[in-house]
Amino acid sequence: MARTDRQVFFRQLVSSEKQMDALFQALAVEIGNAVFRAQGTDGKVPIQALPRLQKQAGAMVRAQFLGANGRAFDENHEPLAPFPRIIAEGQRAMVDVALERAAAILDKALPEDLRLAMAAREVVR
Repeated sequence: MARTDRQVFFRQLVSSEKQMDALFQALAVEIGNAVFRAQGTDGKVPIQALPRLQKQAGAMVRAQFLGANGRAFDENHEPLAPFPRIIAEGQRAMVDVALERAAAILDKALPEDLRLAMAAREVVR
């Protein structure tokens, strides 16, 4: 069955949403565990533990959005953390759809001899 651009778009959207859900669920569990570890014997987090706990939670959140150097992407525009990686994968998938569509249009529009010549030079797929 031929896939439509719309099907590819929605498949990628669902995939990205699932990855985001998993990322945020894992982050919530990680922060929840830190809160659990910080609580006293009475089940309450002591007020003096709050600054350290807030710092830990902030570091956990930053780790999902930024790399170790505090940037989301490296000098080659590659993602350095989970959140920008999910976004970049989705964008790349959509660009691939556009490129496939453009290639199909060119395949239909270009004369056979020109297509063969370009293919021989590896200019076109």
